[in-house]
Amino acid sequence: MHQRQAQRKIPVTVISGFLGAGKTTLVNHLMQQYTGGRIGVVVNEFGEVGIDGQLIVAEEEALIEINNGCVCCTVRADLVVSVKELLARSHAGIERLIVETSGLADPAPVLQTFLADPDLREAVELESVVTVVDGHHFGQQLNDEIVREQVAFADVIVINKIDLIDQPALQQLKLQIRALNPTASITTASHSRVAADSLLGVRRFSLPALLELEPDLLDENAHDHEHDVSIQSCALIETGALDPDRFNRWINQLVQERGQQLMRMKGVLHFASEPRQFHFHSVHMLLEARPGRVWRADETRENKFVFIGRDLDMPRLREAFVDCLCPS
Repeated sequence: MHQRQAQRKIPVTVISGFLGAGKTTLVNHLMQQYTGGRIGVVVNEFGEVGIDGQLIVAEEEALIEINNGCVCCTVRADLVVSVKELLARSHAGIERLIVETSGLADPAPVLQTFLADPDLREAVELESVVTVVDGHHFGQQLNDEIVREQVAFADVIVINKIDLIDQPALQQLKLQIRALNPTASITTASHSRVAADSLLGVRRFSLPALLELEPDLLDENAHDHEHDVSIQSCALIETGALDPDRFNRWINQLVQERGQQLMRMKGVLHFASEPRQFHFHSVHMLLEARPGRVWRADETRENKFVFIGRDLDMPRLREAFVDCLCPS
């Protein structure tokens, strides 16, 4: 165990997306274009026996296929075993991992597996969740709860097949994605051709300093028209210092009571008497916070926080967050 701790953790990219969006094509593109080290691949396609594994261009010893169920439910244990097995193949010399989930997979249990398993936490770290969206069919797929969840959990969204849609349709698609996920980085592609170094090697999963908040997302009324949509997002920017004890009590109570509704939270926090930023991240009831860089003397010390979840009382969440600020 001590030997593993001394080693660099293996970065993991989870590639999600609905059936036919272009996930396997993207994996192959990344495998062929990436020059930063050898990639191991775990691929899972529900109900497909040996098909996707044969389509992946990875060398045999760097590929494991899970085909006896969906990785988000019945085979989470298989995911753990598969990752450990790949890492144990010392002759393979794997320096990063890609996990391609089933097109029918809810991403949350996959992320929870990496965050909750002690051995995996020690050996690997989630770098980013990439969701591939079928630009041509997304409008029809948007009502599917799995599609919405895949978008909501993403750190990066690749809008694929843009050669099949016009510019107004693309702009509408981006607005629909932003309503579900205000902070993900969005890129566009045809035939899943995305620059490998823009997806791999950029730690986005728990580094919310990359948040790019749209001003209109901070409007409390921006989501009023979405009351009939189950997944919502809310972004806050609040100046002032947070009381760390008050924030910790509140956030722990919040996930105990609302953990299943709160799909993801992330933020850059300014704690009182703390010279560093704190990066906060959660998946359902699993919380992670770590210190970031020191605040610069010339920058405003503000808190940026994003909630993504189902049936959330956004005004109450905002009020509770503000209540954690120190009196001015």
